[in-house]
Amino acid sequence: MRFTVVLSVLFLGLSVIASADIYQWVDNKGVVNFTDNIESIPKKYQKKVKILSSDDSSQEVPASEPAQPAEQDVSAAQPQQSFQQQKIFGGHDEMWWRSQYGTLRGELARLQANLPSKRAEAEQLRRKLVIYTYARNRVAYQDKLTEVHRDEGRITTLTEQLSSLDMQASAAGVPFEWRQ
Repeated sequence: MRFTVVLSVLFLGLSVIASADIYQWVDNKGVVNFTDNIESIPKKYQKKVKILSSDDSSQEVPASEPAQPAEQDVSAAQPQQSFQQQKIFGGHDEMWWRSQYGTLRGELARLQANLPSKRAEAEQLRRKLVIYTYARNRVAYQDKLTEVHRDEGRITTLTEQLSSLDMQASAAGVPFEWRQ
């Protein structure tokens, strides 16, 4: 979902503002991010920003610092492929595959991390409902229970989507490194 929104904003932004620069960076989870506001880029990613200009050239520069030799990281040590030279698997390039996996795994991890605390809150609300049978306690418990069930359903859906993406990637011959 987030990937689709990012792509939609990117394409709309490029069509409306043809001469504006778009800044791209990849976060720790492998999610590709885009913005036209250089100040909205987190500081820890500012040295890895690529500027996507309207003339389809991209350059890697620090976003908020003057041009100076940047620290070399693993991705910068590998030669960058131009758009025409990128390998396509299943109709998509490396950036698309990594972004899909990163988005699904990121949301799945977030939901799984928050689910135990939501279950504990629901249990506390259930106990409170048993002791104090007020309508507001029943409503709060039902709302929390609905939220827990919604998150469990979303986790199931994301797990299925991840499995489907794995099968699609395997059929397309996507390298394992892109699936991380």
